[in-house]
Amino acid sequence: MRKSIAAEYFGLCMALITAAAVIILSVIIGFSVTEYKNDRRVLLERVAEEVVYSLTDDPASGNELSADSIHLEPVVGVNLMLIGNSGDVLVCSEASPCSHIGKNISKEAIALATDKDNFTIGTLGGYFDKPQFCLFYNVHTSGGGDMLLAYYSADKLMLFYLKMLIVGLGFFAAIMLAVYLLLKFSLNRILSPIKEMTLAAKKFGEGDFSEKVNISAQNEMGFLANTLNDMASSLEAIEENRKSFISNVSHELRTPMTTIGGFVDGILDGTIPESQHRHYLRIVSEEIDRLARLVRSMLNISKYEAGEMKLQTEDFDVTELSVKVVLLFEKRIEAKKVDIRGLDAERHYVNADKDLIQQVIYNLTENAVKFVNEGGYIAYDFRNEGDRVVITVRNSGEGLKKNEMNKVFDRFYKTDESRGKDKNGVGLGLSIVRSIIKLHEGSVLVRSKPGEYTEFEFSIPSGSPVSRRSE
Repeated sequence: MRKSIAAEYFGLCMALITAAAVIILSVIIGFSVTEYKNDRRVLLERVAEEVVYSLTDDPASGNELSADSIHLEPVVGVNLMLIGNSGDVLVCSEASPCSHIGKNISKEAIALATDKDNFTIGTLGGYFDKPQFCLFYNVHTSGGGDMLLAYYSADKLMLFYLKMLIVGLGFFAAIMLAVYLLLKFSLNRILSPIKEMTLAAKKFGEGDFSEKVNISAQNEMGFLANTLNDMASSLEAIEENRKSFISNVSHELRTPMTTIGGFVDGILDGTIPESQHRHYLRIVSEEIDRLARLVRSMLNISKYEAGEMKLQTEDFDVTELSVKVVLLFEKRIEAKKVDIRGLDAERHYVNADKDLIQQVIYNLTENAVKFVNEGGYIAYDFRNEGDRVVITVRNSGEGLKKNEMNKVFDRFYKTDESRGKDKNGVGLGLSIVRSIIKLHEGSVLVRSKPGEYTEFEFSIPSGSPVSRRSE
């Protein structure tokens, strides 16, 4: 059986509040009862003193009081007794005939009371039928009386207990009602967004990322809701990328496979004459190479993004590496009569994976050679910025349109211009560049001015020439 958070939270709060209320009420009732007892004691002391002083003007003068001459009157609910040495009652303020006259109070009860500062609450060993507040006051009479007892019914103590208990229970009930309403309101406020987020998360799990959690509170719930919305947006983007990736891969694979299948079938069924077999087999071979490049590039990107590609960093001269890469395109550069600029710059050392950075420079250079205009230029620039080396590859030409700037690093993306000029490309070169630079915790960006140039810039950690010389 599932137990909700609300039930657990409510039960815990109620238990804590109940315990706190019981402790507080116990302290209040205990303090009030103690004050009530002290108040009764003060009353008894005051009455006893007034009675003694009313019997003689100077009780310290040594004049003895005669028990026969003493007449005691009850005062504001306080009764009085004159008790002899043996515990017998000589005079009583209760209505005559008084049942207490001649009836002894046990010496043990008197001794027990006088041991407690002459004040006690009880029946004095069964002498009284009901509990009394009892105060013993020392006096001296000629008839042998040596103690005045002032007593007050303790029935009101029980009544006071009962009243305090009723007030405490009423107070407790009011507190619990207020706490219940407050907790209910608070839990509804807390759980309402949780329920909303739960329903949204359930839809996310079903693949529907259009649901958004609308919580404007500037607290942990609001932060969690915003995080959930951001997660949904990210998952939606990932899902769109996945669908687009599958669609692009299917398209890129289908085209060469269709070409290969058509030419092979044409050779096998005789549609293509034997004199042209070599020509079409060469096309088939090129398409197979294209498929191999596509699969290899996709595997590399997957490794980069999954973190399976481990960097083998070293210090090396990135300027020299760029020169070696450009030499690989020497024939194509000469065919287009392209002017190469910036490779005569001073040495710049970086600390990175040399093979991967070579691939970055190769992809950017290949891209530049592909789209540079006839008789144009390709310019390289190297500069230090703090602990980074920034490298720029620029080519003259048509440039990129504004709507193409944010898409050039996407997988399989090709501009309208590249579709005409790049017959063998698979649209993964710049995506690989971005993944490799990200592995090096660097950044890559593109700038372009339509009709003039396109420029790619990336940064990687700088290195030391000392370590290179020590190799």
